[in-house]
Amino acid sequence: MVSERRSAKRWHTVLAAHIRSNSRSKSIECIVRDLSDTGARVYFADISEMPSEFELEIPSRGLRVRSRLMWNRGANHGVMFLEAVKAWTDPIRAAAA
Repeated sequence: MVSERRSAKRWHTVLAAHIRSNSRSKSIECIVRDLSDTGARVYFADISEMPSEFELEIPSRGLRVRSRLMWNRGANHGVMFLEAVKAWTDPIRAAAA
């Protein structure tokens, strides 16, 4: 049996998003494939370099959060949120907000 290492429940999603580096001069579009209270898995169709810390914005959830790159596997990247975002990750709570 495989042990679950995640500290928070995650939801499978397909949400349009983008990241902005500290300079905010450039926005990179991505898709959020998994979302939890502590982080997300994001997918980039084409990316050559990703900053280690950035702001992730998911407009449909009203979410803008400082994040840190934790891992990458090809076009998929795992990010950890540097701020609490609890109310926005549960689809039922988000729909009621």
